Amino acid sequence: MYQVMIVDDEEPVLDSFAYILQKDVTDFTLCGKARSGTEAVGMIQELLPDLVFMDIQIPGIDGIEAIRQIRPRSPNTVFILATAYERFDIAQKAIPLGVFSYMVKPISRKALLEELSKVKNHLDQIRNVDYRRMEDVQLLKKKKEEEKNRFLRSLIWRNPDDNAWKEFLKLFNINCNLAALYLIESVGDISEDLKIDLYESVTEKIQYKHRCLDTFVAGRMLLFFPEEQSLNNLDYHLQKILNKLNPYSFILGKGGIYPLSRLHTSFSEAFKPFATAEKKEKSYSAERERLQLICNSMLKADNSGTRNMFEDYWVEIFNSFSFSVALGKMVALFTTLLDKLDTHLLTALDFTIYPAEEIMSLNSVEEWQQWSSNIVRRLNEVNKVSDQQSYPRPLIAALAYIRENYQKPLQLSLVADEYGITGSYLSRLFKEHLGTNFIDYLNQLRLKKAITLLESKKYPIKEIAYIVGYQDPNYCSRIFRRHMGISPSDLEKRGVNNDK
Repeated sequence: MYQVMIVDDEEPVLDSFAYILQKDVTDFTLCGKARSGTEAVGMIQELLPDLVFMDIQIPGIDGIEAIRQIRPRSPNTVFILATAYERFDIAQKAIPLGVFSYMVKPISRKALLEELSKVKNHLDQIRNVDYRRMEDVQLLKKKKEEEKNRFLRSLIWRNPDDNAWKEFLKLFNINCNLAALYLIESVGDISEDLKIDLYESVTEKIQYKHRCLDTFVAGRMLLFFPEEQSLNNLDYHLQKILNKLNPYSFILGKGGIYPLSRLHTSFSEAFKPFATAEKKEKSYSAERERLQLICNSMLKADNSGTRNMFEDYWVEIFNSFSFSVALGKMVALFTTLLDKLDTHLLTALDFTIYPAEEIMSLNSVEEWQQWSSNIVRRLNEVNKVSDQQSYPRPLIAALAYIRENYQKPLQLSLVADEYGITGSYLSRLFKEHLGTNFIDYLNQLRLKKAITLLESKKYPIKEIAYIVGYQDPNYCSRIFRRHMGISPSDLEKRGVNNDK
């Protein structure tokens, strides 16, 4: 609904416009009437209408001058001039002020409705542009936040490669190559919501003194301090902030200042107080209970939640124990996990792993991360298929057909015809049960296959596009970037750099 204001010194005109707006118009509503230029200026600044019908010959300042005074403070308001005479000189003055149109009195009901229709189309276009701009800003903000969390979390198990570090510095406008990592955990019986509020309070207060970026890791807050300014007083300021949050207690882990090639060392130093505390407090039953919780999480088709909980766990284990002991604990985790899965479903989906043999043969945390990331991704597919057992039979059959034939040119109508249903019915099943449409589901499946082939490094990007079902490699690249936020070539480069 758009707000309309009428400026005219003739009461019959005001009443006529108001009557038409009330009786014949659904997209506009009257928000105010003004009878002089001076009154109009004040009311428009207060009411901020979307549309103003402005008579030119009104008491006080005329309509042109009123618009001239209003325009700088209300640049998006639409003005329609109304006058009893057609005057070229007035039209010339109105053009620089961005007046929408010029109507000659008396204005008929038909002419008024036609003009309102034009204004509505104009305002709708502006609103859509604003919405898209707002969505773009929100999307960029979300992607920036995701990139920050991804990068900071990666520091807890490895040092960053040169390209990832440069991209991070550029994204957050950081002008140094040294940084320190700190860990903070609120201890005691408090809710997760309160814990997050406390962490955000710490971040907000410390940023008055030192620039920092933060993320959450296993119920703790990880703080990244770039050494763009002296960090000599950091410990003092941070401890002072924590003391003022009494009666809440915290464990504080401090890492040293290191160059990019040794940032993981800073995390290891910051983690030491937590490793000591956990070895003292954790009982066998508590550890087993946590293991069960993680396994249950991994059995849900929730990719982001599963990945974070699982990653928090193994990062903690690898930082608390020797490498061989940590691998042994991961064997225990995946052995427990396999016992909970449907063996018939695993066989049907060709999901076979041998935890002891595969995990204990790994030689570094980097190898473990690659192995586990691949397994979790495959496990998520298993969980999705398992969840599909409750789907309608036509949808289950269609999904199976798509998985078997995704390399071929597929269309919604073609898949629907295979099972004797209409395309519109199948489209509705996708929306109701999967929350997506046919083409997006197909693209996601093809992109996952493409990522696996990229990681294998056996095929060039162009050939991979054909293998997964795209006839145009350029179209494949555009779809890849739209869904993944990165091009196939950039992903391939990251993989190569991570191998060095």
